[in-house]
Amino acid sequence: MRRLKTIYEKLKPEFKNELQNNARKYDSAKRLKYNLMSNTLWSDLTISNMSDISVFCNVEMHKLTANDIMFGKQILKD
Repeated sequence: MRRLKTIYEKLKPEFKNELQNNARKYDSAKRLKYNLMSNTLWSDLTISNMSDISVFCNVEMHKLTANDIMFGKQILKD
């Protein structure tokens, strides 16, 4: 049986690199990283998680559409 990829594994490289760098410096970024590593469904994320993604992955939320936020279109690899 094939294992589902975690949200962390599905992050685009530029966002994953930003998160890895911030996780070395900040405990809250480390918590976000572990949260993304333990979830496989984008819909399981909270608004707080999205806020943390914006901060620690350097995602400019004002440039995202509703679909990007609901489904991670601009944040996750295809």
